Amino acid sequence: MITMMETYRNELALKYQRLIENRWFWEVFAVVVLLIVASYAFYCTHKGLNFSGHIKLHWPHFWEMGIACRR
Repeated sequence: MITMMETYRNELALKYQRLIENRWFWEVFAVVVLLIVASYAFYCTHKGLNFSGHIKLHWPHFWEMGIACRR
């Protein structure tokens, strides 16, 4: 029974090996996006403005996100 489970696990690992190896790309992408948003927030506050960020989940636009500098 254990050998069957190990075989199945190895088959899945081989099947999804490319997906697992490319996971680092999305992690780096998320970090870069967070750094850009943080830099823009710093820029807004440094200029004496207020940083405004919002995320809306509603119908008909299921996903809406925005960032801005406001007085």
